[in-house]
Amino acid sequence: MRTTALGPRERAGALAGMAERELDVLVVGGGVVGAGTALDAATRGLATGLVEARDWASGTSSRSSKLIHGGLRYLEMLDFGLVREALKERGLLLERLAPHLVRPVPFLYPLRHRAWERFYAGSGVALYDAMSLSSGHGRGLPRHPHLSRRQALRIAPALRKDALVGALQYYDAQVDDARFVATLVRTAAGYGALVANRARVTEFLREGERVVGVRVRDLEEDGSYEIRARQVVNATGVWTDDTQAMIAERGQFHVRASKGIHLVVPKDRIHSSTGVILRTETSVLFVIPWGRHWIVGTTDTAWDLDKAHPAASSADIDYLLDHVNSVLAVPLTRDDVEGVY
Repeated sequence: MRTTALGPRERAGALAGMAERELDVLVVGGGVVGAGTALDAATRGLATGLVEARDWASGTSSRSSKLIHGGLRYLEMLDFGLVREALKERGLLLERLAPHLVRPVPFLYPLRHRAWERFYAGSGVALYDAMSLSSGHGRGLPRHPHLSRRQALRIAPALRKDALVGALQYYDAQVDDARFVATLVRTAAGYGALVANRARVTEFLREGERVVGVRVRDLEEDGSYEIRARQVVNATGVWTDDTQAMIAERGQFHVRASKGIHLVVPKDRIHSSTGVILRTETSVLFVIPWGRHWIVGTTDTAWDLDKAHPAASSADIDYLLDHVNSVLAVPLTRDDVEGVY
């Protein structure tokens, strides 16, 4: 793995370097997609630039559920191609690409019905494990066991006895999402990409119908740079429509912002040695171990206010507390919530 410093001197040099010559690829947006795109381009030998208006991973890429998962619930939607691809990438990250940042994490799935649910859910998890193994990169994770109620309560004493008749335990993977993005950016820079955060695109440069570059505002030194590139990649996530609007054209696709709320509660409030996954009316809810805390999430509701600062409503918090408390012997209260993101 190649890496490099990302200090003020390197940042200033990168902005100056991007303005000196035409790049092959300029990526706008420093989340995981933009950082990965820049790394991909740089390792192919392309002259690459990456600019981010705020800090690396400052949007969605630092506010995730911290999971690298294959998408178990997408099996129920019969989206086998998506699950197969995600499981292969999960295995590559665990075994080869980022074993220092990605690690296995167990989840308990409580069963509420005795026969049919164990067969139905067990078949899905067995297929999940089989697809992981068939990818050639799934040997680093244990296979799922079937558990009785007594066995489940032994590893997750926080659960109410009447909330389950048994359980399944399966494994996915966990990642420090912001650090992962920073590592991608550093590695891209190590391969020659010119990268600069706190550099906001204010205008797209055009020659006829073709976009040939951008004008960037240096938010640290209050300077302005004109950066030209043969290809400009829009990797701005929920800001995609705003970015496209700067070209004064309708984009070919649109991104509708949604809000996924997570609660952060102290580790001692839920006595368990495993994470928990629960079905809800519309999706799933995770209780995820995270250092000295648990992360409880998530919601999925439309958001049309400030994209940089999505806020949790009282209804969001109640929704998560109500669902997680449906299985906890000692319910969580609002006083237990140390943070929300």
